[in-house]
Amino acid sequence: MDRTTREVRRAELLAWIAKTHHLQRRMMRVFGVLAVLAAGLWLWNGTAGGFALVCVALVAIASFWITAAHNAAHQQKLAELDRIERNDGKPFQTAHRRWHRPPPGPEIRPQQPR
Repeated sequence: MDRTTREVRRAELLAWIAKTHHLQRRMMRVFGVLAVLAAGLWLWNGTAGGFALVCVALVAIASFWITAAHNAAHQQKLAELDRIERNDGKPFQTAHRRWHRPPPGPEIRPQQPR
């Protein structure tokens, strides 16, 4: 991965992070209004309002959780780009072979049918 590709990727990731933060701020306003409406409904009709308030809360929690996960993934990619930059533009060698060899210990062989 050459330097310009890394810079373009970094700019793209930073733009996605900024868009996600903007989306979170907009969701905060929308869910705030929906929570106020649900609370008003709760005062008028306790069952329907309580249900609406729980639904708004669940959707808000899920939405913020998903957008936070996207930001965390983008931050992880940025950290990976930083590590590649510190390694003179070369990706790291991984020890993936250790996952493909059998674990240490006695070898277990399948039994032959009789």
